[in-house]
Amino acid sequence: MPLLNPKTDFLLSNTINELLSRLPRDEFRQMVDEIHEACLREGITYIHQRDNTLRVIPLMPCPRIVNPIQRSYFHYVCLQIIDALKRLCAVYINDPQVRKLLPLSEDEEQWVMDAWGQNVPRYHTVISRLDANTEFSALDWRENFQFFEANSVGIGGLHYSSLAEKIILEVVSPRLKRLEPELYLEPNDDMRDLLLDELRLHARSIGRRQCNIAFLDDPKNISGITEYPRLAEYFNEHGHAAVVADPREIRFHNDELYYRDMVVDVFYRDMDIKQCIALEKSEGIDLTPIRKAFQRNQVISSLAGDFDHKSCWELFTDDQYCHHFTAAQWRIFNRHILWTRLIRETTTADETGRMIDLIPYVQNHRPYLVIKPNREYGGIGVTIGPDVTQSEWEGVLKEAVEHPWTYVVQRYSAVRCQSLPMLQPDGSVVPEDFYITCGFVVTAKDIGLVGRSSRKSVVNVAQEGGMTAVLMILDQQRF
Repeated sequence: MPLLNPKTDFLLSNTINELLSRLPRDEFRQMVDEIHEACLREGITYIHQRDNTLRVIPLMPCPRIVNPIQRSYFHYVCLQIIDALKRLCAVYINDPQVRKLLPLSEDEEQWVMDAWGQNVPRYHTVISRLDANTEFSALDWRENFQFFEANSVGIGGLHYSSLAEKIILEVVSPRLKRLEPELYLEPNDDMRDLLLDELRLHARSIGRRQCNIAFLDDPKNISGITEYPRLAEYFNEHGHAAVVADPREIRFHNDELYYRDMVVDVFYRDMDIKQCIALEKSEGIDLTPIRKAFQRNQVISSLAGDFDHKSCWELFTDDQYCHHFTAAQWRIFNRHILWTRLIRETTTADETGRMIDLIPYVQNHRPYLVIKPNREYGGIGVTIGPDVTQSEWEGVLKEAVEHPWTYVVQRYSAVRCQSLPMLQPDGSVVPEDFYITCGFVVTAKDIGLVGRSSRKSVVNVAQEGGMTAVLMILDQQRF
C-alpha cells in the first residue's frame, strides 16, 4: 500500500511504526534478535551500577527521522550554546556574581587558578552533549525544541550512536525499503570521526606534531559506559596511537606527558576536577601531571567543561547576565533554554520578567517545575513536579533549602512520548509508549545525534533507558 504523500509522511514517526507493524510476527522477532546480537557484538553495552553486570543497551527497532533543514537549524543553535559554554570559565574568573551561580569547592577553584589563573587560553576545546526535548515530526518542532542541560565531561554516546545507526540501517532499513521502496534513509555524521577530528584540530592548534590520544578514565569506576576501549580501537585503526589511561600512571618527563612509554599529545577525559581531587585525597597520590596537562591546554574538554552545572542555565535565562554573551546567543537562549534557577533564598525574575521570591514561588508552582541536583548526572535525584504529591514536593524543596546552592529548579517541559512497536513475551507485536529525548554533539562542520528512550519520564541509560537511532531522510524528500 503506497504512502499517501511520500514527501511529507516520510517525516512522520507513525509512518515508520506502521511499516514495522506490517512485518510478520516471526520476522519481527528475528529482526529484534539480530539487533540485540549486533549491539552485543559492536559493544553497545554498559556495566550496571547495582550489580556490576555487563548489559546490552536496548536499541529500539523504530528509528527517529530528521530532515536536512532540521539538522542545519539544530547545528546552528547548538554551536551558539557551545560557544557560550566555552566562555564560562573566563566569566567565572572575572565576575564574582557568576562564581556564586557556578559553585566550586576551594580545592576545585585552586585547580582552576593553578592551571589558568587569569589567562584563559584563546583557543580551547569543549565537547559537550546538549540534551534536549525534541519532536522531529511535529509541525512546531522549532518552537518546542528545548534544552534540559549540558554534559561536557566524559559524555556518553560517541561510540554507541554511530553504531546504533549502522545497525538499524543494516537490519531494519532493508525491511522498511521492501515495504516502501521510495524510503531512502542515511546516517548522520559519525561521532567517532567527529571526536577524532576535534582532537586532531586541537593538537595542531597547540603546536603538537602528532596526535597521540589518551582517554583519561579511572579503572576503579567499574559501572557505566564501556565506550572508551572501542573508541581507542577505532582511533588506532585510523592511524592514531590511542589508549585508555589510568590517571595514576600519567607522568611528566623531559617536557612531555607520558602514559607508560607513550608520549601523549591530547587527553580526552572522563573525569572532572572534583573526581581528581577525591582521588588524590582518598589514595594519597599526586596528580601534578594531570594539572600540567590542563596548564598546557592538552585536555579535552578544557577546564571550561567543569562549569557544565545545571545552574549555568540561570546565566542563560537571567537578563542581568546577558552582557557576557552575544545578541545572537541571547536570542537562542530566550527561545530554546528552559528557565532555571539555583535554589536559595533570593528574589529573581520569573519567565515573564516579573520579580518573585524564589522559594515561595517554587513551593506554589509544583505542576510547572522540576527540581534537580545541580551537579549530579545519570538522572539521579530528579523530581518532576507533576509526577509527585505536594507533600513530596515540599520535602524535596526543604532538602534543597537546607542545602542552598546545590539544587536547581527548572521549568517543566513534558518529555515527548511516542508509541513504538515492541515484541512481547508471547511473540506478539504491541505498541508501547516511550519517552524520547535527543542529545546533540556538534563541531564547526558536523553534528551527531544521540537518541534516547525510556518507559520512565527521566530518560537516561543509567535509569534503565535505551537508545533510538536517529536517521536522516535524503534531500529530495524534504518538505
